[in-house]
Amino acid sequence: MADSIRVAVLGMAHDHLWTNLKQMSELDGAEIVAGADANSELREKFSKESGCDQTFADYEALLDEVEPDAVFGFCATADHADVVEMCAPRGIHVMVEKPMAATLEQADRMLVAAKTHDTRLMVNWPTAWSRSLRTAKRLVDEGVIGEIWQLTWRGGHSGPDELGCSEHFCGFLFDADLNGAGAFNDYGGYGASMCVWFLGTPSSVVGVAGRLLKRHLPVDDNGMMILRYPHAMCRLEMTWTEAVPHQPPHDVVIYGTEGTLVAGESVTVFTRSDKEGETVALDELPDGQSNGPEYFLGCLRNGAEPEGLPNADLSRDAQEIMEAGLLSAINGFTVSLPVEHHLFRDA
Repeated sequence: MADSIRVAVLGMAHDHLWTNLKQMSELDGAEIVAGADANSELREKFSKESGCDQTFADYEALLDEVEPDAVFGFCATADHADVVEMCAPRGIHVMVEKPMAATLEQADRMLVAAKTHDTRLMVNWPTAWSRSLRTAKRLVDEGVIGEIWQLTWRGGHSGPDELGCSEHFCGFLFDADLNGAGAFNDYGGYGASMCVWFLGTPSSVVGVAGRLLKRHLPVDDNGMMILRYPHAMCRLEMTWTEAVPHQPPHDVVIYGTEGTLVAGESVTVFTRSDKEGETVALDELPDGQSNGPEYFLGCLRNGAEPEGLPNADLSRDAQEIMEAGLLSAINGFTVSLPVEHHLFRDA
């Protein structure tokens, strides 16, 4: 690969794009060379934010003319699979914003395309760059709290509309086809990916979801999942209806046979010998892993697969948990994994 990695942006509706562009601008050895989106207003904002004037209304037109080395996909979640299937045959590596896809079938399409054409695929989970979560993982791996038997987590806020997300972002978040669901898919993947990271794939999932308060939306505003493992359980909560966002804090709580770990702004460990708890100094993030663009581009330079939460296989397994949870919520029964209905033709 050339000394300077040429990166294009496909899709600009996701509000996280603008933070990632800023992070990208602070890196050496990479440049934004073009961007594409059907919306002219977003193309204009992209040029202003990135300093790149080369924009296209059509994704394939950009790929054909510009031939970038890599792509950032910040389109609607359901369009991620199309982006990877366009890029992989051209040898173009892709980073998409979380979650991986809107459905398990789409996630599998992405993996198939990337593996078939030997290209890198990364899912940018903001949780991957959390020092407290990285510290918690190290402590768990070291056996500080013994064997995990439960993980609990809550994610969400007052809702994208009340938070002030853009009309473009809300436009796909509030669309069941483009987002896969509402709050359930917006936040379920965060918790599901953490469970896979700490415990692997569960044996079954129970999910519930509903539109409890935001009756002006066509999608769910709350959901929950219970993940069953042979010797552990996880409880995940997803919401768009908190009157006071993040109060109490949405800390990750991990229960082990020898103690309990709470990871939020800080990490506190309670053990049988220290019931009052000890606050642990947070680990520094490894060099080259302070944010998504830095890590993705580093993987491309080193010819390495992304590891941990951004790994595509892990993210696909998180998608399977979300799919199982939605199937359970819709049908009212426990769903066993693996979920394989998408592998076969329609009846």
